[in-house]
Amino acid sequence: MAAAPSGMVFENPENGQREAVTNREILWAFLLGPVYFAKKAEWLHAGIHALLILISIPLWPTGVLMTLGVWVGYACAAPTIQEYRFQRMGWQKVAG
Repeated sequence: MAAAPSGMVFENPENGQREAVTNREILWAFLLGPVYFAKKAEWLHAGIHALLILISIPLWPTGVLMTLGVWVGYACAAPTIQEYRFQRMGWQKVAG
C-alpha cells in the first residue's frame, strides 16, 4: 500500500471520499496553467488565468513580465485555491 502524500487531506462527509492537497499542486499548476484549474473544475480561476494571459500577450515587451507574474502567482496559489474549494463544498479537513 502506498504511503499517503504529505499535505492536507479532505474528506467528503457524505460518502467518505478523500482527496489530498499537496505542494505538487504548485508544480502541476505551473506546468499546465489554466488547463490545470479547468481539470480541477475551478472554472472561474481557469477563466481569469486564461484571460490575464491573453491580455498580457499583446503588451509586448512588458506583457512578458505580467504573463510570468500571473503564471507563477497562480501556481503558488494553487494549494490554497484547492483548499478553499474543498471547504466551500463542505468537505472536512482530516489531516494536515
